[in-house]
Amino acid sequence: MNIQQILSSYEVHLEKTVSYKRGKIAINNLAPLYSHSVRGVSKFVEHYIRGRSASPGTINRELAVLQAALRWSFKRGDIDFLPIINRLPAPAPRGQYLTQSESAALLSACKQFPKVELFVRMALMTGQRKEAILSLKWEQVDFQTGLIDFNDPSLPMAHRRKNRGIVPMSDSLRSLLESLDRNGEYVIQERGKRLRDFRTKWWKIMKEAGLDITPHILRHTVATQLAQKNVPMTQISRLLGHRSTAITERVYAKFSPDFCREAVGHLNV
Repeated sequence: MNIQQILSSYEVHLEKTVSYKRGKIAINNLAPLYSHSVRGVSKFVEHYIRGRSASPGTINRELAVLQAALRWSFKRGDIDFLPIINRLPAPAPRGQYLTQSESAALLSACKQFPKVELFVRMALMTGQRKEAILSLKWEQVDFQTGLIDFNDPSLPMAHRRKNRGIVPMSDSLRSLLESLDRNGEYVIQERGKRLRDFRTKWWKIMKEAGLDITPHILRHTVATQLAQKNVPMTQISRLLGHRSTAITERVYAKFSPDFCREAVGHLNV
Protein backbone atom coordinates (compact mmCIF):
# COMPACT_ATOMS: atom_id res chain seq x y z
CA MET A 1 0.00 0.00 0.00
CA ASN A 2 1.14 3.52 -0.69
CA ILE A 3 0.49 6.52 1.56
CA GLN A 4 -2.52 7.70 -0.45
CA GLN A 5 -4.29 4.36 0.02
CA ILE A 6 -3.58 4.38 3.76
CA LEU A 7 -4.78 7.96 4.20
CA SER A 8 -7.92 7.35 2.13
CA SER A 9 -8.81 4.35 4.28
CA TYR A 10 -8.08 6.33 7.47
CA GLU A 11 -10.27 9.21 6.27
CA VAL A 12 -13.25 6.83 6.07
CA HIS A 13 -12.46 5.73 9.63
CA LEU A 14 -12.49 9.38 10.78
CA GLU A 15 -15.89 10.19 9.24
CA LYS A 16 -17.84 9.36 12.40
CA THR A 17 -15.48 11.17 14.78
CA VAL A 18 -15.21 14.79 15.89
CA SER A 19 -11.72 14.93 14.34
CA TYR A 20 -13.00 14.36 10.80
CA LYS A 21 -12.98 17.93 9.49
CA ARG A 22 -9.49 18.74 10.72
CA GLY A 23 -8.21 15.30 9.75
CA LYS A 24 -9.52 15.65 6.19
CA ILE A 25 -7.74 19.00 5.79
CA ALA A 26 -4.49 17.44 7.00
CA ILE A 27 -4.90 14.47 4.65
CA ASN A 28 -5.39 16.81 1.69
CA ASN A 29 -2.27 18.77 2.65
CA LEU A 30 -0.25 15.55 2.84
CA ALA A 31 -0.71 15.06 -0.93
CA PRO A 32 3.06 15.39 -1.71
CA LEU A 33 3.58 12.11 0.17
CA TYR A 34 0.77 10.15 -1.51
CA SER A 35 2.88 8.22 -4.03
CA HIS A 36 5.49 7.01 -1.56
CA SER A 37 5.56 3.54 -0.06
CA VAL A 38 5.24 2.86 3.65
CA ARG A 39 8.85 1.75 3.95
CA GLY A 40 10.18 4.74 2.06
CA VAL A 41 8.04 7.55 3.42
CA SER A 42 10.24 8.54 6.39
CA LYS A 43 13.05 9.93 4.26
CA PHE A 44 10.61 12.06 2.24
CA VAL A 45 9.03 13.69 5.29
CA GLU A 46 11.97 16.10 5.52
CA HIS A 47 11.32 17.23 1.93
CA TYR A 48 7.65 17.65 2.81
CA ILE A 49 8.51 19.86 5.81
CA ARG A 50 10.83 22.07 3.75
CA GLY A 51 8.25 22.49 1.00
CA ARG A 52 5.25 23.08 3.25
CA SER A 53 4.46 26.77 3.68
CA ALA A 54 2.85 26.64 7.13
CA SER A 55 3.65 27.15 10.80
CA PRO A 56 5.55 24.43 12.70
CA GLY A 57 2.42 23.72 14.73
CA THR A 58 0.33 23.13 11.58
CA ILE A 59 3.00 20.91 10.01
CA ASN A 60 3.27 18.85 13.20
CA ARG A 61 -0.50 18.37 13.33
CA GLU A 62 -0.50 17.11 9.74
CA LEU A 63 2.36 14.71 10.43
CA ALA A 64 0.52 13.53 13.55
CA VAL A 65 -2.42 12.57 11.32
CA LEU A 66 -0.03 10.65 9.05
CA GLN A 67 1.46 8.82 12.04
CA ALA A 68 -2.02 8.02 13.38
CA ALA A 69 -3.09 6.65 9.98
CA LEU A 70 -0.02 4.44 9.81
CA ARG A 71 -0.59 3.15 13.36
CA TRP A 72 -4.24 2.42 12.56
CA SER A 73 -3.30 0.49 9.39
CA PHE A 74 -0.60 -1.44 11.28
CA LYS A 75 -3.05 -2.49 14.03
CA ARG A 76 -5.54 -3.62 11.37
CA GLY A 77 -2.85 -5.72 9.69
CA ASP A 78 -2.98 -3.72 6.45
CA ILE A 79 0.77 -3.05 6.70
CA ASP A 80 3.52 -5.06 8.39
CA PHE A 81 5.93 -2.19 8.99
CA LEU A 82 5.41 0.94 11.10
CA PRO A 83 7.73 3.80 10.11
CA ILE A 84 8.72 6.58 12.49
CA ILE A 85 7.56 10.01 11.37
CA ASN A 86 9.86 12.73 12.70
CA ARG A 87 8.31 16.11 13.46
CA LEU A 88 9.57 19.62 14.07
CA PRO A 89 10.46 20.70 17.63
CA ALA A 90 7.33 21.73 19.51
CA PRO A 91 6.71 25.49 19.20
CA ALA A 92 7.04 27.54 22.35
CA PRO A 93 3.81 28.06 24.32
CA ARG A 94 1.91 31.16 23.26
CA GLY A 95 2.56 34.16 25.44
CA GLN A 96 0.30 36.74 23.81
CA TYR A 97 -2.53 38.16 25.90
CA LEU A 98 -4.50 41.40 26.18
CA THR A 99 -3.85 44.09 28.75
CA GLN A 100 -6.81 45.67 30.53
CA SER A 101 -6.67 48.70 28.21
CA GLU A 102 -6.57 46.45 25.12
CA SER A 103 -9.54 44.45 26.41
CA ALA A 104 -11.45 47.70 26.90
CA ALA A 105 -10.57 48.83 23.37
CA LEU A 106 -11.75 45.50 21.99
CA LEU A 107 -15.08 45.67 23.81
CA SER A 108 -15.62 49.23 22.63
CA ALA A 109 -14.93 48.28 19.00
CA CYS A 110 -17.33 45.31 19.30
CA LYS A 111 -20.38 47.44 20.05
CA GLN A 112 -21.22 47.78 16.34
CA PHE A 113 -21.68 43.98 16.20
CA PRO A 114 -23.77 42.91 19.26
CA LYS A 115 -23.40 39.15 18.66
CA VAL A 116 -19.63 39.41 18.49
CA GLU A 117 -19.63 41.63 21.58
CA LEU A 118 -21.62 38.95 23.40
CA PHE A 119 -19.06 36.33 22.36
CA VAL A 120 -16.14 38.49 23.55
CA ARG A 121 -17.78 39.19 26.91
CA MET A 122 -18.49 35.50 27.46
CA ALA A 123 -14.95 34.57 26.41
CA LEU A 124 -13.43 37.05 28.86
CA MET A 125 -15.66 35.77 31.67
CA THR A 126 -15.23 32.02 31.05
CA GLY A 127 -11.91 31.40 29.28
CA GLN A 128 -13.50 28.93 26.87
CA ARG A 129 -12.63 28.32 23.23
CA LYS A 130 -14.59 29.97 20.44
CA GLU A 131 -16.38 26.81 19.33
CA ALA A 132 -17.37 25.95 22.91
CA ILE A 133 -19.02 29.35 23.31
CA LEU A 134 -20.70 29.49 19.90
CA SER A 135 -22.11 25.96 20.29
CA LEU A 136 -23.34 26.54 23.88
CA LYS A 137 -27.01 25.63 24.31
CA TRP A 138 -29.35 26.89 26.99
CA GLU A 139 -29.74 23.33 28.30
CA GLN A 140 -26.07 23.54 29.34
CA VAL A 141 -26.72 26.61 31.48
CA ASP A 142 -28.03 25.86 34.97
CA PHE A 143 -29.20 29.02 36.70
CA GLN A 144 -30.19 27.07 39.81
CA THR A 145 -26.68 25.75 40.52
CA GLY A 146 -24.98 28.69 38.82
CA LEU A 147 -22.92 26.42 36.57
CA ILE A 148 -22.30 26.33 32.82
CA ASP A 149 -21.14 22.98 31.39
CA PHE A 150 -19.45 23.78 28.08
CA ASN A 151 -19.14 20.07 27.16
CA ASP A 152 -21.50 19.22 24.32
CA PRO A 153 -24.05 16.77 25.77
CA SER A 154 -24.78 15.35 22.31
CA LEU A 155 -21.22 14.00 21.99
CA PRO A 156 -20.01 10.96 23.97
CA MET A 157 -16.74 11.48 25.82
CA ALA A 158 -14.81 9.34 23.34
CA HIS A 159 -15.76 11.69 20.49
CA ARG A 160 -14.80 14.95 22.20
CA ARG A 161 -11.60 16.21 20.61
CA LYS A 162 -10.87 18.67 23.42
CA ASN A 163 -12.08 18.89 26.99
CA ARG A 164 -14.16 21.90 27.93
CA GLY A 165 -14.62 23.59 31.26
CA ILE A 166 -17.48 23.59 33.74
CA VAL A 167 -17.65 27.24 34.75
CA PRO A 168 -19.39 28.79 37.77
CA MET A 169 -21.25 32.00 36.88
CA SER A 170 -19.86 35.22 38.23
CA ASP A 171 -22.45 37.87 39.10
CA SER A 172 -21.60 39.70 35.87
CA LEU A 173 -21.93 36.58 33.75
CA ARG A 174 -25.24 35.66 35.34
CA SER A 175 -26.61 39.17 34.69
CA LEU A 176 -25.46 38.98 31.08
CA LEU A 177 -27.10 35.59 30.49
CA GLU A 178 -30.33 36.56 32.23
CA SER A 179 -30.63 39.57 29.92
CA LEU A 180 -30.65 37.40 26.79
CA ASP A 181 -33.58 36.00 24.84
CA ARG A 182 -33.91 32.32 25.77
CA ASN A 183 -36.49 31.30 23.16
CA GLY A 184 -33.95 29.68 20.85
CA GLU A 185 -31.71 26.65 21.36
CA TYR A 186 -28.37 28.46 21.45
CA VAL A 187 -27.11 31.13 23.83
CA ILE A 188 -25.59 33.12 20.96
CA GLN A 189 -28.01 32.93 18.07
CA GLU A 190 -28.78 34.79 14.89
CA ARG A 191 -32.27 34.53 13.42
CA GLY A 192 -32.94 31.47 15.60
CA LYS A 193 -29.78 29.60 14.60
CA ARG A 194 -26.33 29.42 16.16
CA LEU A 195 -23.76 31.96 15.07
CA ARG A 196 -21.36 30.06 12.82
CA ASP A 197 -18.52 32.50 12.30
CA PHE A 198 -17.71 36.18 12.21
CA ARG A 199 -14.33 36.49 10.48
CA THR A 200 -15.17 39.57 8.39
CA LYS A 201 -16.66 41.38 11.37
CA TRP A 202 -13.72 40.33 13.54
CA TRP A 203 -11.12 41.93 11.32
CA LYS A 204 -13.17 45.12 11.10
CA ILE A 205 -13.16 45.14 14.90
CA MET A 206 -9.39 44.53 14.93
CA LYS A 207 -8.82 47.51 12.67
CA GLU A 208 -10.92 49.82 14.84
CA ALA A 209 -9.40 48.56 18.11
CA GLY A 210 -5.83 48.74 16.79
CA LEU A 211 -5.25 45.06 17.53
CA ASP A 212 -4.13 42.01 15.57
CA ILE A 213 -5.24 38.90 17.45
CA THR A 214 -7.35 35.81 16.91
CA PRO A 215 -10.34 35.03 19.18
CA HIS A 216 -8.24 32.33 20.87
CA ILE A 217 -6.10 35.02 22.50
CA LEU A 218 -9.09 35.83 24.72
CA ARG A 219 -8.63 32.40 26.32
CA HIS A 220 -4.94 33.12 26.92
CA THR A 221 -5.90 36.48 28.38
CA VAL A 222 -8.21 34.92 30.96
CA ALA A 223 -5.66 32.31 32.05
CA THR A 224 -2.86 34.87 32.22
CA GLN A 225 -4.92 37.31 34.28
CA LEU A 226 -5.86 34.55 36.72
CA ALA A 227 -2.22 33.47 37.06
CA GLN A 228 -1.18 37.08 37.65
CA LYS A 229 -3.69 37.20 40.50
CA ASN A 230 -2.13 34.06 42.04
CA VAL A 231 -5.15 31.82 41.40
CA PRO A 232 -3.94 28.20 41.93
CA MET A 233 -2.95 26.37 38.76
CA THR A 234 -5.37 23.54 39.61
CA GLN A 235 -8.32 25.95 39.47
CA ILE A 236 -7.13 27.57 36.23
CA SER A 237 -6.66 24.11 34.72
CA ARG A 238 -10.20 23.03 35.62
CA LEU A 239 -11.67 26.26 34.30
CA LEU A 240 -9.91 25.85 30.95
CA GLY A 241 -10.78 22.16 30.75
CA HIS A 242 -7.15 21.03 30.45
CA ARG A 243 -6.59 17.29 30.76
CA SER A 244 -3.64 17.87 33.07
CA THR A 245 -2.45 20.65 35.38
CA ALA A 246 0.99 20.15 33.81
CA ILE A 247 -0.33 21.68 30.58
CA THR A 248 -1.54 24.76 32.46
CA GLU A 249 1.70 25.14 34.41
CA ARG A 250 3.84 24.86 31.28
CA VAL A 251 2.13 27.85 29.69
CA TYR A 252 0.92 30.05 32.55
CA ALA A 253 2.93 29.38 35.74
CA LYS A 254 5.53 32.01 34.77
CA PHE A 255 2.88 34.73 35.04
CA SER A 256 2.21 34.00 38.73
CA PRO A 257 3.77 36.52 41.16
CA ASP A 258 4.98 33.61 43.30
CA PHE A 259 6.55 31.70 40.39
CA CYS A 260 9.78 30.15 41.80
CA ARG A 261 9.97 32.96 44.40
CA GLU A 262 10.35 30.55 47.32
CA ALA A 263 13.05 28.64 45.47
CA VAL A 264 15.22 31.67 44.62
CA GLY A 265 14.87 32.86 48.22
CA HIS A 266 17.36 30.13 49.12
CA LEU A 267 19.93 31.34 46.58
CA ASN A 268 21.25 34.44 48.34
CA VAL A 269 25.05 34.74 48.35
